[in-house]
Amino acid sequence: MERFRARMRERDAMPQRAKAAVDGVAHALRPGSMDAAIPPRHLLFLDLEGPRPLAAVAVGELDAADLVTWQLSGVGIAPETAMWGTVREAGQLLLEQRAVGVGSPAVVAWLGYPAPTLAHAVLDLRARAAAERFSHELQRFARWRPDGPRTAVEAHSYGATVAAHGLAALAAERASGTVSCLATTGSAGMPRRLAADPSLLGVPAHRVFEAVAADDALARLGRRLSGRTRPAGRVFDVDGRPGLGLLPVTGHNTSRFVPGAGRPRYGYRDPGTLSLRNLALVTAGLEPLA
Repeated sequence: MERFRARMRERDAMPQRAKAAVDGVAHALRPGSMDAAIPPRHLLFLDLEGPRPLAAVAVGELDAADLVTWQLSGVGIAPETAMWGTVREAGQLLLEQRAVGVGSPAVVAWLGYPAPTLAHAVLDLRARAAAERFSHELQRFARWRPDGPRTAVEAHSYGATVAAHGLAALAAERASGTVSCLATTGSAGMPRRLAADPSLLGVPAHRVFEAVAADDALARLGRRLSGRTRPAGRVFDVDGRPGLGLLPVTGHNTSRFVPGAGRPRYGYRDPGTLSLRNLALVTAGLEPLA
């Protein structure tokens, strides 16, 4: 935080992207900037040295959590464009995990790779480049918490491709067993060799999950154009459960709800959705609502 405060003092001299990233992180960390039920946020890193800013923010207490979820996002989601919203989504997952019985969850909003544009999302180049950093972060966390809290990965859109490459790199280094669940939504797909054999991801096959909303045309188009495919895992429902008051996902985005909108629409990580409830359940090691 001392280094971040120093960065804030240098803000006015920064390029526009770096300035926007600093502002986004500051807003995400600020008490009162989001739902008061979401616990304090902690900056893990902010890298302004490369061509694009990179950052990660933890919601909750990583040193005491009994469940830690790494949340990865996709196209266009970067510290300079969506830091506050991404951290808020991490907080929303944390609150839902508490609601399904997790005592002390923490969620990391990990924007540690340059998010692609739609045109670049059909290629695996960004995901391969991100794999080493993401697998290194998971190994570093495992060393820091040798008591072994449950660790899960929740990934949306191209984030699922990043997760697949990162977990495969982790498993190749014989560090498997670090991650106990992979849950993807609106996935842009995985390379076929990884999708066909979950053991290459180092995650138990019965704890690999995916969900794509009925009208999520972008996820399906991304798979078709990229040649990637869905994992050989389990599918969970995101299309709503009216009897339980759980809402359906509409389209591809993670957050779509706008209070007062004439036609409410909901994203994969919006509160009140069946999607967020099932993400909380599977990351906690429980069974999803069918």
